[in-house]
Amino acid sequence: MERTAAILLAVLVTAPLLAGSAAGAHDQATVDCTFPVSVTDATGTNVTVDEQPDRIVVLGPSAAQTVWALGAEESVVGMPVNRYTAYLDGREGKTNVVGERGQPIRETVVATNPDLVLAPNIITTDTVDKLREALPDDVGVYRFRAAGSYDDVANKTERTGQLVGAFETAAAIAAESRGVASAIDDATDGRERPIVYYAMGGGWTAGTETFIGKLIERAGGRNLAAAADITGYASISSEIVAAEDPDWIVLGEGTPLPTGPAVNDSTAVEEGNVLRVDANFLNQPGPKTRLPLEAMAGAFHPDAVTDETLENVETLAPTQCQAATTATTTTSTPTTDEPPSPSSPTTDEPTSPTTDAATPTTTTATGTTGGSGPGFGVVVALAGLLAAVGLLARRT
Repeated sequence: MERTAAILLAVLVTAPLLAGSAAGAHDQATVDCTFPVSVTDATGTNVTVDEQPDRIVVLGPSAAQTVWALGAEESVVGMPVNRYTAYLDGREGKTNVVGERGQPIRETVVATNPDLVLAPNIITTDTVDKLREALPDDVGVYRFRAAGSYDDVANKTERTGQLVGAFETAAAIAAESRGVASAIDDATDGRERPIVYYAMGGGWTAGTETFIGKLIERAGGRNLAAAADITGYASISSEIVAAEDPDWIVLGEGTPLPTGPAVNDSTAVEEGNVLRVDANFLNQPGPKTRLPLEAMAGAFHPDAVTDETLENVETLAPTQCQAATTATTTTSTPTTDEPPSPSSPTTDEPTSPTTDAATPTTTTATGTTGGSGPGFGVVVALAGLLAAVGLLARRT
């Protein structure tokens, strides 16, 4: 997974922009990484950040995950401190700025004296407006659009990097994420897609137009919810599950397997095809979403999506800052917004005690849970090398 200094320099110095929405099909361009940064958010508001922020407040778990991945967690002064961010090393000592239902406590946010506030789409527009009214005019409050697909996560990562002053790192992470998705696309192209039942708990599932539903499709599966014409998050009948007979069942860790003959007699249970993934990484559109994507693709197509497939990803070089060189190159790199649950606007599904249902063999997707997950070590080493030789553009 290590690269030589020569390869690292070649990747970054000759990097183009990957700015489109489909992996492997991005127009080459550049991004202005100098402050002040002025961008339009999901509310149509032009948000300006005058200088690199020293005091950042993140209002949702996915935003926190992204900032941690970029190595900017030291600048975070406020965040959701709850079970949905428990996997983030170093969150201790941060001010909890949200209530029990995940919405920000305005007075607490103001008291942190932030330079920048990052609001995922789970934060309502009305709440964002009230925060803007309560904070000084020079504090940027940026609300992200909902992540409708895996590709949106890479775009969100880059935008976060632009706002917090870590664009080079963000661009490298986004490029690797796009490369992984493209490799999975190629590996699963034309192959038979297994029927996948995502069991959220409480009889709910993720429909075809949800972030999770599209992630299942991107992994090479066919979402069982399509048979019930479910597009959002909704309950699904056991009759539909029985009729479709899923080949795979995907569950969040800690979510019990549904009971009843529709599941117990399914091909998935009979063959032990039950995959458990970290619900945080599945529900929070951030850099770690690649872990459940890789796990699902490898489970659904084990002979096509192997460790070797994911460790030898062909990807175009990262998005480049405007002042840097923009010649085109291709490199081989090893690999290493937030859907609500039915019961709350937070980002994990509810859990309940284990039932007495038959327990098949299960596969658990595991990954690093701190701020240095797969691929991030490569990015940090890369940024450090460039800084050492004086080629790293000013952090924005």
